[in-house]
Amino acid sequence: MFSRRQLRIRVMQALYAFLSQGGGKPREGVRELLKSIDKAFELYCFLLLLLKETYQYALLDRDLGLAKNIPTEEDQNPNNRFIENEALKALATHKPLDTLCNKLGLIWNPEDELPKKIFIEFKKSEQYNAYLKSETTSIHEDVEIAVTLFRSFLVPHELVLQIVDERSVYWESGVESMTPIVVGTIKSLKNSNWKLHAKKIDKDDEDFIKMLFETTLQNNEEYAKYIGDKSKNWETDRIASMDILLMKMAISEILNFSDIPTKVSLNEYIELSKQFSAPQSKSFINGILDKIVSDFR
Repeated sequence: MFSRRQLRIRVMQALYAFLSQGGGKPREGVRELLKSIDKAFELYCFLLLLLKETYQYALLDRDLGLAKNIPTEEDQNPNNRFIENEALKALATHKPLDTLCNKLGLIWNPEDELPKKIFIEFKKSEQYNAYLKSETTSIHEDVEIAVTLFRSFLVPHELVLQIVDERSVYWESGVESMTPIVVGTIKSLKNSNWKLHAKKIDKDDEDFIKMLFETTLQNNEEYAKYIGDKSKNWETDRIASMDILLMKMAISEILNFSDIPTKVSLNEYIELSKQFSAPQSKSFINGILDKIVSDFR
């Protein structure tokens, strides 16, 4: 379900929270890290469920139009192109999603109008109307409009973000990292044998995140000294705490994961600095890590 980069982000967030709270028992930190992975899976299911409910509201919207006492021409002769979307039909009829959501307590209240609000906004969009008017029909187009609905209308909706913030502290920073995973699932709907992602990460990934978390913590002071020695022109207390954490994680990965090429590790943490640090941090982190790695050779 998670790429290695996404797992690194999870470890980074767990380490940042653990250290910000003054530390504690590393075992508790690992437990929280693994719990955050489980909660991320819940968020994955929630977002797919909301996409399904939004599609099902489209069906209801069509039926309400047909049932009007004074229907318009559009109500009487609805364009069913979106209703017949093969990708979304596959999602809506996928029983394992319903089973999982029920187990996780993700049950949609029929009176909740969020799916309606998302669909009404989507229905007004150029993308939706262009899709209805398209002269070609293909599963590729069905998937693309489903991705557009999810990425451009569902994910950014203020009520969705509000629910995510309120439901779980573990969900707050998860929507951005979960979006490409859900998009990947939507794209897989074109295959008749598509499946939801597995709930649990595999043993290799679990070992990776545990070891990265634990070795970074265990060698926290030693790695801080490496960084301090190579940044003598900088006052250490003026270096952003996130920059220091990313460098400590990079050092830990380079020293403790011989199966991962050093260049790969360096590139990964440079990419993370672009996402989580200040614009100028990339060059700074790259320069410091290059000096440290040179000493390891």
